[in-house]
Amino acid sequence: MNTSISIMTHLESIFRSIQRAIASGDVGSTVKAARNAKGDSVKWFDLAADEAACDYLKEHFPCPVVLLSEEGSPREFGNGQPEFTVVLDPVDGSDNFERGIAPAGAAVALIPYSCPISVETVQYALVGNLVTGQICTAARENGAFCDGKQIRAGTCNVLTSAMISCEMNHFAVKEPLTNILSNARGVRTLGCATEAITLVASGSLDAHLDLRGRLTPENFLAPSLILTEAGGTISGPEGEPIPDITDLTQRFSIIASGSPELHADLVQQLKGDTVCI
Repeated sequence: MNTSISIMTHLESIFRSIQRAIASGDVGSTVKAARNAKGDSVKWFDLAADEAACDYLKEHFPCPVVLLSEEGSPREFGNGQPEFTVVLDPVDGSDNFERGIAPAGAAVALIPYSCPISVETVQYALVGNLVTGQICTAARENGAFCDGKQIRAGTCNVLTSAMISCEMNHFAVKEPLTNILSNARGVRTLGCATEAITLVASGSLDAHLDLRGRLTPENFLAPSLILTEAGGTISGPEGEPIPDITDLTQRFSIIASGSPELHADLVQQLKGDTVCI
């Protein structure tokens, strides 16, 4: 079997295992007061999803790996030298999921073990929607797909025609971001970075902004490959490359856009160099 197809099949199986694990209802009320390494509260479904992924990696994954997840310390699975680092976000949008609000997602990124952890080194990626079951995937230099159909990011290059999302939780919005939000065609706040970035990849959104300095790597590593394979762009708020990652407690701000023209315009506006009229 083709290696890429085999890996993607296993990533989908990990996602389906997570879906099944969290479909059962609250069975872990004793963990509600716990917090992970980032200081975020850990809910029963976070741990159930993480455990389901670990069980799959232990029993079924075809090669040795090291797992990095927000719900635990690095863990090794398989015998021998690891071939990949697996970066897992078992439930992104936990607050949404807990309250029955869409969207919520799970994300898996595979990086060759010998490589630094970076948006530039993600080799395989999956983002699954935990509400609809839709799966978006990408393998580097092989395009991006949602439920098996190839996707392309949108071509909108004018802010006044753009539908964008912007994360605003725990964030006081100030100029020049207020100008961007007031001039966009439409603005949404989704509370789930993995799904927001993949919506840019599919063309449903034209851009996603998270300028809070709170985003952690497991939220954007997998969807960043899907976005770039679909023709989109992701960067820091000044257009700078996102730096290599040392651990999952690092915090970032990002801009993800469908078209390079819109991306450049957003960067310039955030610098205060232009004002959309």
